[in-house]
Amino acid sequence: MKAQILPYVHSFPAPAVLIGCGTVAKPNLITCSWFGTVCSEPPMVSVSIRDNRFSYPLVQESGEFTVNIPRSSQLDWVIHCGTKSGRDTQKFADLGITPVACPALDSAPMIEECSLVLACKVKHQQKLGTHDIFIAEIVKIYCDEELVKPNGKADCFPEDQIVYLDKRYFIPKRLK
Repeated sequence: MKAQILPYVHSFPAPAVLIGCGTVAKPNLITCSWFGTVCSEPPMVSVSIRDNRFSYPLVQESGEFTVNIPRSSQLDWVIHCGTKSGRDTQKFADLGITPVACPALDSAPMIEECSLVLACKVKHQQKLGTHDIFIAEIVKIYCDEELVKPNGKADCFPEDQIVYLDKRYFIPKRLK
């Protein structure tokens, strides 16, 4: 027999990504696990952000952001950017990472040290309750050259990505 419990959102794993917003001169990052694919043609993703977060007006006003996909070795970045506010600290400087211009976007920076970055332009925004969802088209993908497969797509290193589940981070094991 199955027990019935109250619904909650972290009953399933979600990717932990770093959303780049602001400008290269004044960059900011926010850790998000409320991120996912919403359409394949055109390629679109969603990210949900509370309106009281420092990053919220940066994404809302610019209409763009980067999705920087961290590796397991960068877990400290994910934790730092998820527990510190850009109102109080300069996250790039704190972590010693490099904000660089994302050529496909007007302002949002990407993390030079991340192997895989999605450049996104917001197409829709909707208030859902505690969070607004930003639905964005992926206009370009930037990745380390060694990740480009013969078919022109990126090897997305799934065994080395960070997953968030019920207030904890996990690194998936390699499948055989």
